[in-house]
Amino acid sequence: MTAPVIQNQPPIRVLLAEDDDDHVLLLQRALRNYPREVQILVARDGQEAVELLRTQGTRPDLILLDINMPKLTGLEVLRTVKGDVELSTIPAVMLTTSAREEDRTASLTGGANDYIIKPVNFRKFSESLFQLLDRFFASN
Repeated sequence: MTAPVIQNQPPIRVLLAEDDDDHVLLLQRALRNYPREVQILVARDGQEAVELLRTQGTRPDLILLDINMPKLTGLEVLRTVKGDVELSTIPAVMLTTSAREEDRTASLTGGANDYIIKPVNFRKFSESLFQLLDRFFASN
């Protein structure tokens, strides 16, 4: 069942940098039930994510980064984003299967606003995404 969309609020624009098609579909499916419209732009590798961030007319409200991607890793994209005056204010969250403490530490010290390990359970995954969006956009 899809939740009713909150009216009179602009959609939340999310750039998802993810090379796994199944994970992209899972995220899209989970966010269909969020009570506010979420527009997802998908980059299939880190280099594409950086190019989209630098060339798109509308910047995203949130960046979700997988750590292990081709061309540029999520950590490399994060460094690029946080080192760019125009992009550094966009919340960037690592959304990954990596439970390695080194990855978490590198992400958070590199400027990530959060580090979320993708749960195997779809309900828990959806709840994690909703909590993340509520944290950044509940009062907007």
